[in-house]
Amino acid sequence: MATDYTALMEALRTGERETFSVDPKDFMVFHDAYMSYEYRKRIIGMADLDGHVVYHFDKYGKATN
Repeated sequence: MATDYTALMEALRTGERETFSVDPKDFMVFHDAYMSYEYRKRIIGMADLDGHVVYHFDKYGKATN
């Protein structure tokens, strides 16, 4: 079953989750959901080891991306 990245991003926005990570092999699936997500400019990714990216929600709207 495919990961529901829209639901994960919404969980970040509502505070149900603090973070989630995306594996390199799943990035394009995530990217499609990300580009369609209303609050995408507040979803911030930080590079981790081996191409993994950990995302969190910018609660205060101070993102620079």
